[in-house]
Amino acid sequence: MIEQDYFMRMVSMLAKMLARILFLKNQRDFPRALLEIQATGRTLLGIDHTLIRQFSPAQLMVLLGTDPSLAIPKSYILGLLLKEEAEIRSMMGEEDEAGLLNLKSLELLIDAWLEEGKPLAPEHTAHVDAVLAGLEGCALPPDLLEKIMAYHEGAGDFDRAENVLFEILAASPGFAPEGLQFYRRLLMKSDEDLRAGNLPREEILEGIAELKIR
Repeated sequence: MIEQDYFMRMVSMLAKMLARILFLKNQRDFPRALLEIQATGRTLLGIDHTLIRQFSPAQLMVLLGTDPSLAIPKSYILGLLLKEEAEIRSMMGEEDEAGLLNLKSLELLIDAWLEEGKPLAPEHTAHVDAVLAGLEGCALPPDLLEKIMAYHEGAGDFDRAENVLFEILAASPGFAPEGLQFYRRLLMKSDEDLRAGNLPREEILEGIAELKIR
C-alpha cells in the first residue's frame, strides 16, 4: 500500500536524525535531544510538536494525510519519534509524560501495522514490543487493547493475542462473541502455524469452551 521509494527515503533521513538524538541522549543532553526530535518531526512530517500534544492518535493520522501511501509511513515515523521522546522523558524522571507519549506511540505504530497489514520495516515489531514493555503494568483503554490483540494475531503471536483477549474480557464480558470469532479464525490455520504461535489446537478448543459458559 505504501510507496516504497518514498518510505525508504524517509527512513534513511530518519536514521541519520535518530543517530543524532541517540548521541545527545547518551550525553544526557536531554534539552537538545528533545529539540532534535521536534526538528525531525517538522522536517519529515511537516507537523508542529504542539499539535502532537493536543491531538489523539486517530486525529494525528488524519492530520498526516488522507493518502494512505503517505499517512501510513508518516504514522510509523511519528510513532518512533514519540517512542524516543518517551524514553528521554523517562530518563528525566517525567514518568507521567513518558506514559502518555508511549500510549500515543503504541497506537500509531500498531495503526500503521494494521493499516498496511504487515510490518513497515524489519524493526517495526521490535519497536512495538519495546513500547509494550514500557507500558507493562499500566491499565490500557479497551479500544487500544483490541488493537493490541489484532496486532498480535496478525503477527502470529496467538498466545499473546489470547492473553490480551482475556484482559479485555475481564473488563468487558460482552466482548465474548469477538473472542469466539478470534478462536474460529485460528481453527482455520494449520497445526504448524498454531504451534509457531504458541497456541495449539487443543488450547483453542478449551478457550472456546470457556467462552461459551461465560
